[in-house]
Amino acid sequence: MMYTFILWGALLGIAAIWVAVRGWRMGGPGQRLGRVFDNICDATEYAKRRWLLPDAPARWLFGRVSRLQVVTLAVMLGYLLVFSLVGIVYNTWVTPIKGSTLHNTRTGLGGFSDRVGALAYALTPFTILLSNRESILSLITGIPHQHFNFLHRWLGRIMFVQAFLHTLGWTIIEGKLYQPQPSAYAGLMAEQYIIFGVVAMFLITLMLVLSTQTAIGWIGYEAFKLSHWIIAVLYIGACWGHWDKLWCWMVPSLALVVIDQAVRGLRTLYIHAGRREGSSFGFKCAEARISLLGTGDDLVVRLDFDYEHPEPWQAGQHFHVCFPSLSVWQSHPFTPSSSPDPNTKMQHHTYLLRVRKGQTARLAALGNAATVPAILSGPYGRAYPSYDAENVLAVAGGTGVTFAVPIVLAALKHQVAAKSALEFVWVVGKAQDILWLEPEMALLKSAMKASPNLRVKVFVTRDSEPHQGFGLDNEAEKGGVSRAASTASSDHAILESLLVQDIAGFSVSFLGDHHPAMAEIVDDFVDRSETVGGTMEIVGSGPEAMGSDLRSAVSNVRVAENLNFHWDSRA
Repeated sequence: MMYTFILWGALLGIAAIWVAVRGWRMGGPGQRLGRVFDNICDATEYAKRRWLLPDAPARWLFGRVSRLQVVTLAVMLGYLLVFSLVGIVYNTWVTPIKGSTLHNTRTGLGGFSDRVGALAYALTPFTILLSNRESILSLITGIPHQHFNFLHRWLGRIMFVQAFLHTLGWTIIEGKLYQPQPSAYAGLMAEQYIIFGVVAMFLITLMLVLSTQTAIGWIGYEAFKLSHWIIAVLYIGACWGHWDKLWCWMVPSLALVVIDQAVRGLRTLYIHAGRREGSSFGFKCAEARISLLGTGDDLVVRLDFDYEHPEPWQAGQHFHVCFPSLSVWQSHPFTPSSSPDPNTKMQHHTYLLRVRKGQTARLAALGNAATVPAILSGPYGRAYPSYDAENVLAVAGGTGVTFAVPIVLAALKHQVAAKSALEFVWVVGKAQDILWLEPEMALLKSAMKASPNLRVKVFVTRDSEPHQGFGLDNEAEKGGVSRAASTASSDHAILESLLVQDIAGFSVSFLGDHHPAMAEIVDDFVDRSETVGGTMEIVGSGPEAMGSDLRSAVSNVRVAENLNFHWDSRA
């Protein structure tokens, strides 16, 4: 028990230091007492970016995550390994059983088994904390909740290993080292606390199996999400029944699950329940209009709707959107590409959804111009650009543009200096993909006339010339969306107007069969920023391969301070 409290003492100590440092750094230069501490923080940030930002090795095992994530996991593994082994007397004692010629064999295995079991109990609330959408950790650290998923998954696996070792250890002790057998083992298995332990072991094994990508592919993400939540609650109850003396870890675990779900529900009610203009009090869904853009594998659903909000969100934040007519159990995180208007409660939402299997395919099947009810929960995540960012680079790949565009528009609105370096880079597969956000792109081009410090670069990776693959006979495209020739002709004209490079700083590059070099994009932005001076912020969203390239490029920037980086990922 002492070691479990030491574990939480270390976690709370790290959290307290993080809050103190973050508060100091957010205070602004005018509120700081000296530069020594800031210089140390700057050096630490530079070292972290330089060595820990690139992708970690063993991608086959960890996926596309930064070295920082893996180093954090390694530190926790080392900590748990040390405290699982220290302080145990590794010896063997043979004790006679009164009234018989048999002997019990007592070893350090019992102490070790109890230790790993107790540490698994102590890790349970922290593992749940890492999975919470309504994350206390996000409030403390400023890190969006989805970035804790990696540690949540791996700590869950560590807890399984701990539970397995605890079960194996006591099975060996009770089934082999204690005598007489098999009566000693049979008597133990009849105990209520052992039955609860077996149930808990079964439930954590089930959670592990159902969390694999293979199982999720079989049962679907919707079933996985619901079953994971239910099994987790049952697991907490089984652990409590197995050893109620460790209730101090199970009570906060259960409380975190309940609080997370309750706050989610309250967030949704805050947006949807109440009196709306022209209607009576009640729960009101938003009615989203579907627009189908593209064909085949490039098919995208664009959702547009106006909805009255108690208060607007901020650029860079996202909502979890549920479509109750399709499934009330499933919601997905989507970032609105529309910018909130602080002067009105009626806000316009625009979302881009790449059509794949599952719910997005069912949305597309509703047809062009159809409407679908939508329930919002949020907003989640922090706002970008940061309050102190003077030079901003926003990089987007595909539908990741919904994250980048509002940030660029917010940076334009709140720019500190007229000469600040603002840059928007969008990498698309085909030129016609620009039509996904035709009004927003037209707005950006218009804004460039009044803000010459803004640059917009579009890279088309699968076309070698303008309008390649953009024809009028869309009905003939297999898997595509049937559209009238007049509509296709109108889209062709709009695309031509968007592709015209008639403004300084606006460029469209057709790469044919390769992707732009992120290092060149980043280096060019850093050179511009150093010329005008001020802090720099680089943000991005899109395919994970692009995120890897962008992280690598940012890690190579030889700027010791004043550079913030954020990759928006839902993985």
